[in-house]
Amino acid sequence: MKKIVICGRNDSGKSTILGELYRGLKSREYQPLAVGSGIQDEKPYILKGIDVTYLTIAIPEPGRDVVSDLERVISDHINKIKEKNRLIQHARRALDELNKVRSVLELGNLSQRDIPAVSALPDVVLIEAVGINDGYKAPECRQLADILISVIPAGVKSEIIMEQGNILLDEADIIVVTKIDETPRDVASTTIKLLRRIYRHKPIISVVATQGIHLDLVLDEVVRRLHEPGYLLEQGQQKSQVLKVTSQSSALPPG
Repeated sequence: MKKIVICGRNDSGKSTILGELYRGLKSREYQPLAVGSGIQDEKPYILKGIDVTYLTIAIPEPGRDVVSDLERVISDHINKIKEKNRLIQHARRALDELNKVRSVLELGNLSQRDIPAVSALPDVVLIEAVGINDGYKAPECRQLADILISVIPAGVKSEIIMEQGNILLDEADIIVVTKIDETPRDVASTTIKLLRRIYRHKPIISVVATQGIHLDLVLDEVVRRLHEPGYLLEQGQQKSQVLKVTSQSSALPPG
């Protein structure tokens, strides 16, 4: 399964973007699994219309590697869906056998409508990266993501964008500028122009996520990348480079 990681600073609109992408991918015949990290409960995601069957939360312990926690939580949740499907199938077969007996005894059949249908297995994962975020500097997001979406509010200070070591902006596949409707037009325009000057070859999409404005453009970019084998190969090479740089940095002697 391809992992789409949505990262950014606190209160940048990540969970709203995740909810909109969840609905958009469903409309394109995908079944996403939505994963939050560092969120204390599932309510904010449920309020955004995400089916609880396809929703889980990873809450890491202090000092733990959140990437490995997320991988484990994703695997565990998919196994739970598979187990639930297995039990539903057993229940349906058992009811069929019971109805055969009831028919012979002239007791009539029991309806299977009360037994839920099996759930489709997820084919893509949407992850809101909270616990592994250090502003825009956490390389773990790039290591985890097949598609990395960096969310930045339109009113962010230019100094933050231009700060050295913004891995999650430098390595983003898609940059989404949010809160356009809450930001003075001149400020939003300055932010977008600065991003486009620095990241000339990246899609930079301004949205009003709460109203779904321009979210179709973000969805189109995501779906295109899900279908481009060449992109995925290039992405694997980028991940290797990030890992190499990270390991080299950690190996340098102090001072």
